[in-house]
This record gives sequence, structure tokens and C-alpha cells, in this order.
Amino acid sequence: MTHSYKIKLVAIAGLLLLVLAGSGIASAYSISAHANETQLEMIKEMYGTKVTFGDYWGKVFPEQLAELKKNVPEKEYLEFTNTIVYWGDDHPELPYGATVWDENGPVNLSEISSEEKQKFGLENLQTDESGYVVRGSDSEKQAMLDKLCTMITKRTAKAPMSGLVLSANNLDNTGSSIIHSGGGQVAGGNDQTTLFLKTELYGDGMLVDSYDDYWGSGGNIWQTIDDEFYNPQRRVLYQSKLSGQSTNPSHSGYTWSFGEVWPF
Repeated sequence: MTHSYKIKLVAIAGLLLLVLAGSGIASAYSISAHANETQLEMIKEMYGTKVTFGDYWGKVFPEQLAELKKNVPEKEYLEFTNTIVYWGDDHPELPYGATVWDENGPVNLSEISSEEKQKFGLENLQTDESGYVVRGSDSEKQAMLDKLCTMITKRTAKAPMSGLVLSANNLDNTGSSIIHSGGGQVAGGNDQTTLFLKTELYGDGMLVDSYDDYWGSGGNIWQTIDDEFYNPQRRVLYQSKLSGQSTNPSHSGYTWSFGEVWPF
């Protein structure tokens, strides 16, 4: 896969949504950062390297990082800035990623026993050929995703596990634009669970659009992300990739949608 940041990129900073609890009252703080041409060059140099969000923001978006520091509690700020950026491509043996990532890594859903499928209502579970990615219509997948979240937390009663459940929605369109979207949840998380989601759109293997969301809390409930790509080219194969990263507990993973040739 060739990583080329063309046309538009809402980088790792993306749209930052922090839901913070204070005196029993929930408050929200959001910040956005769009990369200009100079910042895109910085991103390309850093892509795939081992850096923290603090390193990344400090170099690419220093003003936004300073604004973030002023508006969130120190604990959340330090946790975010000390977290290593996950680029979402460290499992080359999984070309389409995986839907479920537990404490042992990607989960092969084809290995779920018939007893477990019956117990958690997964009899109609559909996967790709690898057995790792849930397939079907978006509505069909959502029903399975909710049940998979339950399965992760209740699979082993004596030692409950946590996990990251991800779904890259099927590509959609509105007029002449492509909608790429997805969602994720940290099964077994709590009120202090953070969740970072990134949806990327690739055209013939080239990254053409990217959008990010970060939740400083609330990662233990299903969160969604979507973006619109305004310049699709005819006879180009488009496919979206959803990456996720959490803390409290810590997980990371990625999954791919079906590929479709434009127009569709």
C-alpha cells in the first residue's frame, strides 16, 4: 500500500471531541486541525514512525496542542500526549484487518464455537473469507457488532476480557461524492476509556481522504465517524479503512470495507 496524502487530509489531530465529567455535569470540548501543504509534508515524513501524539501535534499542529492543554484536565492531556500513535498497518497477514481485537490481538470469528454462537445470538454471523471481518449490510452488521461486544466481556466469566470492536461501513454516495464511515466501541471499558477513530478513503491504493475523531471519555459506547470525499474519479477502485485506538484499557486495530469502482 502506497501512502500518499493528496487532495485533503484531516490528520491525526482531526476533530477532537472530549467529553469530560466535572462535578457530575458532562461538558464537551472539541478542536479541529486541517493540514495545509507544509503540514502534509511533515505528516508524510512521520507516517509509520514511532511517535507520541504529543510529538506529532507538537510538530504538525503546535497551536492546537497548546489550545488543547488549556482546555482539558492535566491527566487527560498527559495521557493523550504520551500515547504512541497507531498507524493501523502492523498486521500485514490480515489484508482486510479484523472486526474484533481482544487482549490477545485480532480475533478469528470463524473459530467461534456453535455453542458460543447460540449463547450470544451469533448464528447469522457473516464474515469475509479470512474469517476476521464481519460482512453484510450495515444494519445487519450493527446487530452482530453489539452482540460481539457482549461476547468479548462475557466470554470468560472467571477472567472477563476487554476488546476493541470496529466496523468500516459499506461505501455510500451522495450525488457526486463518496461517503466513507464507520464506528467503534471498547468492550469492557469504563467512564475513563478513551477512543480514537480514523476513517481513510483509498483510490486505487492511494490515500485520498482522511478524517479523525477522539473521545476523551465515552469510548465504552458505540461511537461513529464519517466523511465526504468530493472528487472521486471514474473507473477508480475506492475502499475505506477504519483504524481505532483506545486507552483504559489499551487496544488498537483496523478494518477495511469492500472495494467498489466509481461510479457506484
